[in-house]
Amino acid sequence: MSENKGFEPDQPQNEVSAASKDKNANGVNENPGDEPNAEVGVDEDDSCNACNCACLEKCSNFITSKIENVFYRLGVFTGTYPWATILIGIALFLLPLPGYAFFYNESDAAKLWVPQNSRAIEDRDQSKIWFPSLLRVEQALIVSGNVLTADTMQKALDLDINIKAIQVNYNVTVQWTYANLCFKSGPFCLENSILEAWDWDEATIDALSNSDVEAKVNEDPLLSGQTTAPMNAESLLGGVTEDASNVITGARAMIMTYYVATADLTDPEDYVLDWEDAFLDVCKTGVPGLEVYRFAYKSPTDIGSGAASDDAPFLFAGYGLVILFLCATLGKFNARLHKVWLGLAGIVCVGFSISISFSSASLFQLDYGPLHSVLPFLLLGIGVDDMFVFVSAWDNLSPAEQLLPLRERIGAMTRHAGVSILITSLTDFAAFLIGATTIIPALRSFCVFAAMGILGIFLLTLMLFSGLLTYDQLRAEKNRDACCCCMNKFLAIAVIVVTVGLLATGIAGTAMIEQDFDPNWFIPEGNYLYEYLEKSEDYFPGDGDEAYVLFGEIDYYDNVGKLETLPGDLEEVSGVAKDSTDFYLTSFYDWLDTYAGADTDITSRIDPTTKDPTDEANFIYLLKDKFLLEDVGKAYTSDINFNDAGDAITSSRMKFVFSQMPNSAKRIEAMDDSRKVVDDMDFGEEIVFVYSDAFLVWEGDKVIFLELFRNIGMAFIVVFLVCMLLIANIATVLLVLSCVVFTLVDVIGLIHFWGVTISTVSTINLILAIGLAVDYAAHIGHAFMACTGSRRTRTRVALAEIGPAVFSGGFSTFLAFFPLCISTSFVFQTFFKIFFLVCVLGLFHGLVYLPVMLSWFGPSPYSTAHAPPSHHHQSNTGGDQNGQMIDSNMGAQKPGLNNKKTEVTRM
Repeated sequence: MSENKGFEPDQPQNEVSAASKDKNANGVNENPGDEPNAEVGVDEDDSCNACNCACLEKCSNFITSKIENVFYRLGVFTGTYPWATILIGIALFLLPLPGYAFFYNESDAAKLWVPQNSRAIEDRDQSKIWFPSLLRVEQALIVSGNVLTADTMQKALDLDINIKAIQVNYNVTVQWTYANLCFKSGPFCLENSILEAWDWDEATIDALSNSDVEAKVNEDPLLSGQTTAPMNAESLLGGVTEDASNVITGARAMIMTYYVATADLTDPEDYVLDWEDAFLDVCKTGVPGLEVYRFAYKSPTDIGSGAASDDAPFLFAGYGLVILFLCATLGKFNARLHKVWLGLAGIVCVGFSISISFSSASLFQLDYGPLHSVLPFLLLGIGVDDMFVFVSAWDNLSPAEQLLPLRERIGAMTRHAGVSILITSLTDFAAFLIGATTIIPALRSFCVFAAMGILGIFLLTLMLFSGLLTYDQLRAEKNRDACCCCMNKFLAIAVIVVTVGLLATGIAGTAMIEQDFDPNWFIPEGNYLYEYLEKSEDYFPGDGDEAYVLFGEIDYYDNVGKLETLPGDLEEVSGVAKDSTDFYLTSFYDWLDTYAGADTDITSRIDPTTKDPTDEANFIYLLKDKFLLEDVGKAYTSDINFNDAGDAITSSRMKFVFSQMPNSAKRIEAMDDSRKVVDDMDFGEEIVFVYSDAFLVWEGDKVIFLELFRNIGMAFIVVFLVCMLLIANIATVLLVLSCVVFTLVDVIGLIHFWGVTISTVSTINLILAIGLAVDYAAHIGHAFMACTGSRRTRTRVALAEIGPAVFSGGFSTFLAFFPLCISTSFVFQTFFKIFFLVCVLGLFHGLVYLPVMLSWFGPSPYSTAHAPPSHHHQSNTGGDQNGQMIDSNMGAQKPGLNNKKTEVTRM
């Protein structure tokens, strides 16, 4: 260790004095090199001091020098004890592994997309208390040229018989069929089908003719053959055609709905899941000559959660492309030998960081969701980018640094690369921590997973990768000059014109972008559920989401007049389907109005003129003990809850349906307006509210736009502060931020023209875009500040030293997700579209636009800045015996270094 006292760890800025030798006493650069337009005789300090006060410049120099010293010392330690840093890196991977014990894949939409303190969650919880969700919906959709034929009805009955014959094990000895599993409405299984008009009677249906079928569906009223309750044929038939007299003459589809009872909707019994599996199989087998599409309650969860895993081959393909790219190009940064094994080691570092992300976030009890499948692609891109920065810094050591002992060369490399990746990693990490403050659970979880992964990449690059690079140091690389065509004045102007054009397009698209999200988008094309949803939308477009108005212990009798107007008021709301309200009070009073029986127990309790109950006690008695026992009233038994004494209503509900709406804005408007109608009814302190399971999605949609711009705004503030801390020059920071702003605006605008809307998925990707855009620009900005010379010289050097690494990092990111362009997953499709634009536009702004701006308006360098390596300006270089390119003049200037003993790295 004593052999290296000539270059102490706390003196990493030795090159400053060497850089000053390139200037004469008047500050003129005497070595402009091959730059024809060098600003000879111009001292940049005079033009830049206006932007940087003495205090800020002093602070800037202090911060950068201290951070560089820290990284230099870490690099010297790594160069001396590489095995130690490798072990530290492995320990970082191993320590959070117990977190996998808490790993959980969340698929409940309410826990993914809905703010947990939102009104929708509160209303859902109250709804479950009053009316627990005890049924699961299963549907068979039959499509034909005309389903209103005797043949189709007979085949549909055969399918119905096969479904009801399904047997599952209730326990070891007992098997249950649909008759045991069904949700009961009174004594009957709840089931909706046009076959109900014939009471599913096989003999009757087998004897039908085509005219019989047509006549039946046109009966007015059409009554259930089982309960004699009214039926709505058009809700059971799709693609209905009518003649001029509104007589139904045909239909393209019919739907059969089954309801299975369960004690817990989200965690059903095993026999329920077994029955649903068998139901899907029976519908898949179908009946010869019948086109059947199927849906089970478990289908969205099964298909949606498996969509991303089905695209696992794309993940492997992306990683394969990146590995090939690394093997082919990693060693081409100023070197004669490839670093194939080092590249593979870098991929291992990325794999470790993915594990750190998953295990450490799981320790915080955060759940894995459908969005998290993009994390391996994200971390691969960032990890490879950091890897290229390190290798580039190693290959671009100055001739003086190349003559130093190994540990000091590793220190010099880490000094240059460490600050650069610290800027980008810290801004990415901070941006995701800001995103973790969101009220949307899926977004919060994703941001924590991503933040932990980025922290893991940063630490593993500094420890594990740099330790492996130390062992690989004998694999030298050749030099590489940069070609800065953007320094040409005319090309520079063209760059600005293109930048402005892209920005104008981005602003236009941003102004037009819509907010829209549908959970069904998570269903990929090419499976049975996607086909079912497609046919359902084609033939039942008016069928929207069910909703309820739920009432607590209000005074029902005294508020009958107000309650009777509620259905009409709701149907005036845009988005509520006409004639969709189904209220037990409306049917109850209609029954009283038309009652013509001789039961004195009824007639004695109603006013003979108005036919209304004479008092509250008679109201409750007639409702509970008379109406609900009639065929017309049995359908409402599950909509009313009475107290134990049976003399008061504790809760009840009215059903209605939202129509299909074109986008989230319309759905949110319908939700808010329907709530307002009910909230404006004055029932004192009693609870009355509107609720639909769809509100769990719509509530998230309502806040996502605000959350997007809130997170973007806060992320920009954090990026600015971090860049100010680490780049420590306001002019450079503002130019870097302009790259980020332009990239983000361009991306948001262009995805509008690519068919992407604002949703939770695109919001996450746009937050990710901020981090990548910073990566592409901050490296160039920091490299520009870290060397001396004229603006153009420093721009050339920055592009030569770090530009290839930035481009390779961006291109490798593109390769990682390129296979996703053929994915059918909504998450992966959105990820590809946004990140394709981020890579292209981010690289353009970082490697083309920013150098132009720096060459025109760049500020003065750090006081610790190094002189441009002479191999960027001179061609009289020679190579040492290890393949390293060394300036021939450098050996003559410092002959002592050539003979200096190199310490032994402790292996």
